[in-house]
Amino acid sequence: MRHHVPGAALFVVALIVWELAARAWPRPALPSPSGVAAACARLVESGVLVHDLGASLRRVAAGFLLAAAVGLPLGLLAGLGGRAAAPLRAAAELLRPVPPIAWVPLALVWFGLGDAPARFIVFVGAVAPIFAHTRWAVLPGPAPLLELAASLGAGRWRTLVEVRLPAAAPGISAGLRTGLGLAWVSVIAAELVGAQDGLGYRVQALRLGLDVDGVVAVMGTIGGAGALMDRAARAALPRPPADAGGPP
Repeated sequence: MRHHVPGAALFVVALIVWELAARAWPRPALPSPSGVAAACARLVESGVLVHDLGASLRRVAAGFLLAAAVGLPLGLLAGLGGRAAAPLRAAAELLRPVPPIAWVPLALVWFGLGDAPARFIVFVGAVAPIFAHTRWAVLPGPAPLLELAASLGAGRWRTLVEVRLPAAAPGISAGLRTGLGLAWVSVIAAELVGAQDGLGYRVQALRLGLDVDGVVAVMGTIGGAGALMDRAARAALPRPPADAGGPP
């Protein structure tokens, strides 16, 4: 409890300084905490904020689930070797540096406006870390356990299910968590230009209306929702060991 008191006091002091600076600064350059709170209450009361949050979450869920359905098996194939491993690694290395927002123009051409382009951008943002972490997690394999399984006559499939996958689970979960975080960032970027609702769309609409308080209120909602999703993922997925690294 004592550890939380200085943090809470520092937060209150920061709010007071922010409020005083906003009152001294010419509006609307710097919104005040009181103005942001009032804007948030207004958006919640009107139902706009809840609707937009739900729309963004649905797009993230659809795109992330598709990314997991594609990234996990492809990562396993690339990590376990075989004929498909080299082409998959080459394609991943080629596409991984391209940011999800760079796909927005193509997504709009392919899918038009609405949910489909946003879901595609979420998929693009999430699939790369899921693939990379899965490949990295299964690539080395626990050597002593693999040797033991081979000595006991376990086949390749049984070794995969009973040895490799359990050992790789923490690394795979790290990829899923990273993919979920990038999915949330990606959907906001996609909604800025290609949607008729959602938190990204609302930021753009409020900006065009010069409602800076509303913009910051929606930004706070984006940050809070992202933090809650990460906490939920931490609780649901196994954590990687403290000394574990990431994919190269």
